[in-house]
Amino acid sequence: MKFAINKGDNSEEFIDQILRIHTISELKKLAQKNIYTCPYCGEPLKVRSGDERGTFFAHLPNRACVESKQVEQAYKQYMKQIKRESYKHSVLVSMIKDELNTASAGREQIEILEGYRVGRFTKFFPDLYVQIGGREWAVTVLTDMTETESVLHAKNFRDRHTYFLQEGLEPLWLIDKANFAEELNKRSIVMWEIEWLSSFENKEDVQWKDAISRYISRKELFEVLGYTTMETDKALKLKSIYYISSIDDKNYIRVFRYIEDQVQGPYRGLLIGETSRIPFGQALQIENESFRLRDPEREQHLREEFKQQFLQLQEEQQTKRRELEERRAKARAEREAANAEKQYPTAESLTTQRQFPADDYRSSRLQSGFRSPYATTRGEQELDEFWHKRFQEKQKKQLKLITDFVPDKKYRLFIERLLTIRVEGAIYIPVSDRVWRKVIMDWLEMNYLEENWSVSVKEMIELLRRSGIELDSQQLKFAAYPVKSFLGVYKKAARTDLRLKGNLAVME
Repeated sequence: MKFAINKGDNSEEFIDQILRIHTISELKKLAQKNIYTCPYCGEPLKVRSGDERGTFFAHLPNRACVESKQVEQAYKQYMKQIKRESYKHSVLVSMIKDELNTASAGREQIEILEGYRVGRFTKFFPDLYVQIGGREWAVTVLTDMTETESVLHAKNFRDRHTYFLQEGLEPLWLIDKANFAEELNKRSIVMWEIEWLSSFENKEDVQWKDAISRYISRKELFEVLGYTTMETDKALKLKSIYYISSIDDKNYIRVFRYIEDQVQGPYRGLLIGETSRIPFGQALQIENESFRLRDPEREQHLREEFKQQFLQLQEEQQTKRRELEERRAKARAEREAANAEKQYPTAESLTTQRQFPADDYRSSRLQSGFRSPYATTRGEQELDEFWHKRFQEKQKKQLKLITDFVPDKKYRLFIERLLTIRVEGAIYIPVSDRVWRKVIMDWLEMNYLEENWSVSVKEMIELLRRSGIELDSQQLKFAAYPVKSFLGVYKKAARTDLRLKGNLAVME
């Protein structure tokens, strides 16, 4: 057995813990004086040690009780179950149990036991079984996991989680922060299956959901924050994952809150952020047959901060859209006016053209661009054709709106596809793909040329900086890679999807 009752003060002692204080020889001497007894039958226990089983408490020959044998068998199963865990696992479980014992001091109807000591568990075991009044909890610590381990153990984790639920327990998984993964440029959290399974909706999640629902819908929230999703019509649902980490030699439970989205691999959602960071002692305080696991004051402050930041970002985006629409409308009106004058010249302008000397006539022809109805001789016709071609060449060198050459519906589909298409190196730009790509595409839309259409990567990076996207020295160093990659994708798509005549040249 790995634990015994100390008759001196009736305390429960674990062999692994007292080995940190005593040597094996010292423990054997203490046991010879019958200080350690079996917690089930009360018989004296000795201390044994060997290469195969390590150091343990043991009954005298032929005196072992049935209960101790059952627990010993359960312990062996439990050790196989946690074989993959790192060396930190047992330390963290021990610390959590100490904090729970402290939190439960002086309270009634609270029971805290190692999972393998609870007889009802026969298939899987939580690290700690906690009963608080009428609620039962299965507390399990999960240390750092590799991709290979995730694949190998995914079914095991899922089966354990389901087993605890079937036994009427509420699973509480405390996961090593080393497992946390975030897409910075898409504001998304990406999870192992067990991370997704372990997350659940708590009191603070409901308050976050209610607060967000008052000023924005899920779909609009995703659009403004630049989070890409394939399921826009789902209901708004927030969940929390509980990570554990050590900061400056102090252990914390860190609550990461997210809006649920993709519920099959890869599991992901829109990350609200780390909304609580709580020391073990505070996080594991007992409240209403549950654990505190939150910092209410910080949560309230972050909800208000999130709202203000979101509304400010939404207003900035709406202002940019209005300005862009105004520029488009103005450019379109000017172009329509020019085309109308070209097709339907006034009588006054025609009279003036007939009175112009030759040089002025040529100049006016270049400005208007239409063939003269008065060119009757061959020489006049050739001259008229010459200046018409010169006008066309000049027109091709003038900046235009892409939307003047492409139907609106087709262009909107083009834009949406390029906002979500995969681009190498996008992680080097610290904002959503939809944000920085839209800045570049808006500029290209307003600066289209039918000939010699070109853009420089350096110019686009400077455009991103002017638009308010902050790039530190390291990000600035690598930003050219995703920008150039995106421009290459845009160039190809503009030719194939939009059938634009101008072929975009991408320069450094």
